[in-house]
Amino acid sequence: MTSEDEDIKSMASDDMEKKFNKYWKCYSKILFFACILDPRYKVKYVEFCFPLGSTQVVTLLDKLKLLYKEYERASNDICMAGSSSKEAFGDVRDDEMLEFEQFESQVVSVSRTNSELEEYLDEKILSWKKNEKLNVLEYWKVESEKRPQLSMMARDILSIPITSVASESAFSIAGRVLDKYRNRLLPENAEAQICLGSWLDGVPYIEEGHLLVHDFSDIQNFESEGGW
Repeated sequence: MTSEDEDIKSMASDDMEKKFNKYWKCYSKILFFACILDPRYKVKYVEFCFPLGSTQVVTLLDKLKLLYKEYERASNDICMAGSSSKEAFGDVRDDEMLEFEQFESQVVSVSRTNSELEEYLDEKILSWKKNEKLNVLEYWKVESEKRPQLSMMARDILSIPITSVASESAFSIAGRVLDKYRNRLLPENAEAQICLGSWLDGVPYIEEGHLLVHDFSDIQNFESEGGW
């Protein structure tokens, strides 16, 4: 936008900024959850991204707490199911240890006034300079003994793959399959065409695979010429 070239300047200020503002309004909450679960950022960086006095940070925190409660409830259900199975099939030693685990969990729950999420958010942010190459998934793996429920939620959120491919381009494959010469393909045939293309991309280019690639190519050519 600060370029001396008027064409580039107008392109950035008109088209690019409009698109940016359009997609920013439809931001993904899960991306902010991932930012909060990075111990170098937490809520402070989210507050930095939004204007002062914005209520969006409070809304995001409320959503994050609701999600954590679901993990908390699921974890309790798993513990109850595990304890019932141990009571049915465990020996005397297992029963003693089960009672000890239940006693320990009760003591921890009484002594803990805040949830794992609240404790994590209250802790000081890690220094970015000292932890520039921090592996966040590895961090939560270590934290799993201290905060098992929160670490499970962090693992699920942080392991979601992020792609730089625009959402529109993901659907543009239809234009390459259903062109003007093949615009009356049955849905089953179009699906078969897409699958064949995917399989071709995954075939390693080795001597043994030449015949297989050749066979796939023949099938595609046969279908494009009006087969199937």
